[in-house]
Amino acid sequence: MTDNSIQNFSKGERLLPYASLFQTDHESQQLPIFVNRVHESFDLVMHAHDFIEICMVTEGTGFHYIGDDQMPVSRGDLFFIPVGISHVFRPSSTAKGRSLIMYNCIFTTGQLDKLLQAVYADPQISDLLSELNKAGQWLHVRDRNEEGQQLFHKLHDEFTSRKPGFTANLCATTIELLIMVYRRWLEKSQPQTMQQQQPTPSASASMQQIVEQIDANCTAELHVADMAAQLGISERHFQRGFKKATGMTFLDYVQSARIDLSCKLLLRTDARISEIAVQVGYQDMKFFNELFKKKTGVTPRQYRLSPK
Repeated sequence: MTDNSIQNFSKGERLLPYASLFQTDHESQQLPIFVNRVHESFDLVMHAHDFIEICMVTEGTGFHYIGDDQMPVSRGDLFFIPVGISHVFRPSSTAKGRSLIMYNCIFTTGQLDKLLQAVYADPQISDLLSELNKAGQWLHVRDRNEEGQQLFHKLHDEFTSRKPGFTANLCATTIELLIMVYRRWLEKSQPQTMQQQQPTPSASASMQQIVEQIDANCTAELHVADMAAQLGISERHFQRGFKKATGMTFLDYVQSARIDLSCKLLLRTDARISEIAVQVGYQDMKFFNELFKKKTGVTPRQYRLSPK
């Protein structure tokens, strides 16, 4: 960041340098990537930094004040924040005690260039991310299929456990995260281009798109009224058409999609069962356990321990 950028800060703002993220551990200060998991509060003032930050909301709701913008945020909101952008997250005062929890992946501009060069990244990816950083333009996308959640969990585990080879894994997983951000941006900014890359839809394309939307966002709050409104039909008509297209009711399909996702998380992660329940959209552990057994025939613990 230039001196001018620092001088442009208003009263109450602060600059966070990359070195300030580490404590006195000299070895840690040499790490190419910093990762943390934080409970956002009202303590941190509006700030900018001399590094690039990719951050994602994993629990709770709140607001993101960034530049001159303010937006509500919830689980799955992901941001690419370049050098010099002033921002801060605040928990929602109506969250009834639920924390606003974030994961952050942080690295310098030089490290971004090294990561992209190391894997011979497509020029489009390198150009977009580099230009965003140079122009001071932030990016907002949404997680899909828990891909971002899993990548951040892996990053945090590697950063905190310091297992042999963890530095290489940090870099490799950050590259995956950067590519995911690019793909979500492409889907958001060029939907027609992305649609052209998909197979030709069937005659029931509208309902099929709804099914794909549920598959991609099964952990979100999904309502029949919203889905029916997208198709311009009544809820009753939607329910009949949905069951005809899938063989299941809307509620049963959403529940099955969530249980399928929880099965993957049970096998692919070391997260506690209670954490996985929350990740897939269930706060009530008793209900989650009963639903899981109803769908799979075994408890979540038995599923995790069973040979696959």
